[in-house]
Amino acid sequence: MLGLAKICKMYGTMDVTDANGNKATWFWDYANDKPKLKAEMTEEEIKASEKAKWMMIANLDDIKHITK
Repeated sequence: MLGLAKICKMYGTMDVTDANGNKATWFWDYANDKPKLKAEMTEEEIKASEKAKWMMIANLDDIKHITK
């Protein structure tokens, strides 16, 4: 996994600025398991990604309760 992908997966988003001062936000798409430019994502894609993230977190909580 490349550096950008590792950072996005770990933190969810990453703001970057190029040499010309242009800013972009990379967003980890949990539904597709890859980084994407947030500006290129539709509102529906962002909602699907957030839903996938929270479903994943809910599943982790279920596993923790089972193993206790």
